[in-house]
Amino acid sequence: MVATSPGAASDAPPPDRPPDQPRRRRRPLTTAVVAAAVAVVVVVALLLVTADGPAEPAMPRFSLTNLAGGAPVTYPAAPGTPTVVAFFASWCVPCQTELPMVARVAGAEARAGSPVRFVGVDGNDDPTAGLAFARRSGVTFAVGRDDQETVASALALPGLPDIVFVDRSGRVVHRIEGSGQVTVASLRTLTEQLAAG
Repeated sequence: MVATSPGAASDAPPPDRPPDQPRRRRRPLTTAVVAAAVAVVVVVALLLVTADGPAEPAMPRFSLTNLAGGAPVTYPAAPGTPTVVAFFASWCVPCQTELPMVARVAGAEARAGSPVRFVGVDGNDDPTAGLAFARRSGVTFAVGRDDQETVASALALPGLPDIVFVDRSGRVVHRIEGSGQVTVASLRTLTEQLAAG
C-alpha cells in the first residue's frame, strides 16, 4: 500500500472528470452581480431608444432653384409655418406611386385652407424630366431642384422617396423613408396632426 499526503489526494482529479480536463474556476459573486447590472442598464437604454426614438434634427434652411422658374423654393417660407417636404426624382420607381398621393393630399389641404405648406425637392435629376414628372403627378406646390441632394444629406435620408413633416418650430416630427409605407389616409392623418400641433 502506497501512502499519500493530504495535498496529493486533493490534487487528484475526481472520478467523474477525465484527468486531462482542467478544473473550472468559479466566478466570484461580484463579477456576476456586475454583469447583471450591466445587462439591466443595456435593456433599459434599449427600451428608452425604442420608446422615444433618436432625436430628430431641425429642418435645415435651404434655397433651391424653382423647377418651374420664378422665385427660389425656400425653407422656411415664413416663421411658424408647418411644412411637408416631399423628396423625389423622375427616375425613382417608387416615386411614381408616392408623389401623386402627396399631390392629392396637398391639393385637398390647400382647398380646405390648411396652414400646412407642401414643398417638393427633386434630387439628382434632369430638371426637364423632374418638372414633367411633377406635373404628370398633379403637383401644384413649389418644387426645388437639388442636384447634389444637399437637403436630403443634411437630414441623413437613406434614399428616395422620402417625406418629412416639420412642425411650426422647425423640428422634424415625422419622416416616411422608402416606398410602400404611404397611403392617402396616412398622409392626411399626419398632415392633420401637423396642422393641429
